[in-house]
Amino acid sequence: MSHTPGAVANAPTSPTRPSVMAAELAARIPIPLRLPERCDGEPIRHLSHSSCLLWQACPDAWRRRYILRQRSPQTVAMFLGSRVDDALSDYHRHLLDSGEQLPLDEVLNRYHTEWSEQLEVEQQRADVIFDEFDQPTAVEIGAAAIKTALRDLIPKLGMPVAVQRRAELTLAPGLEWTVEGYLDLETTWPRADGELTSEIVDYKLKGGNAIGHPQAARDPQASLYLALRWLEGQPADEFTFAQILRPGRKRQSTSTSLVKTTRTVGQMRATLARIALAASQIVACHERFGPDRPWGFADPTGWKCSERFCAHWAACPGGAGL
Repeated sequence: MSHTPGAVANAPTSPTRPSVMAAELAARIPIPLRLPERCDGEPIRHLSHSSCLLWQACPDAWRRRYILRQRSPQTVAMFLGSRVDDALSDYHRHLLDSGEQLPLDEVLNRYHTEWSEQLEVEQQRADVIFDEFDQPTAVEIGAAAIKTALRDLIPKLGMPVAVQRRAELTLAPGLEWTVEGYLDLETTWPRADGELTSEIVDYKLKGGNAIGHPQAARDPQASLYLALRWLEGQPADEFTFAQILRPGRKRQSTSTSLVKTTRTVGQMRATLARIALAASQIVACHERFGPDRPWGFADPTGWKCSERFCAHWAACPGGAGL
């Protein structure tokens, strides 16, 4: 396994130095020069928040998804969340480009069109599982979520400066892979002293409990996205979870929640160290077990290791068994 040197002991601590190398922030974790090849021979070029979460949840699910390229069907909740996110991004993009708000009727028209087009794409690739509710109900829930967000969330989010922007960093010079993230929304808003506050906004459509302040303070997505901005030399002051809480067992009607969080320099350094370690573990598993043998299973008591949330559970030695 080829690695770059780990971090130096006296890593800079100022979040305002764009020249600081991310390698210095990885807490002496050896960083592989390259990630494994996929089954089609193409090297993996990026790690992301979602891929690192999947790695932590189940290394073998990661192998199937990123090495073997085995797509899993989306649940209706996942598909619904993506369509609401698309609609709100479309709204902000129009505002950013034209300076004018997109009328609600037009937002909903675009939402319905995107729903139909994306559903056809997903059904051709891996399908969508309508497990919690049927398609008409899902469409209705999404429309209600969009209306609620436009009324109750968006007026509190400041002015957009970027929508669905791809941010990228390299943990060390010479690496053949990067860490990337797509930032839903970046905004600014004036403080009482006349200065501008910068924030990253991430939309969540949730059927369960809302993300609260203790959970937000530990959330790895907030940590990574704030670190991405920091290493660009444009640190954001806050990360905001803009949550739309759909009806279900937890509540009778659609509601919203805004939760803001920040990160210290040390916490951002720790996030980069975790990603460096995940990359090193991925390469080690590939070298030891190859692409066709299991790399490690999810906790059998956790949500990931279940028939509902894993398309491979029935055939997995760590799931239903052999």
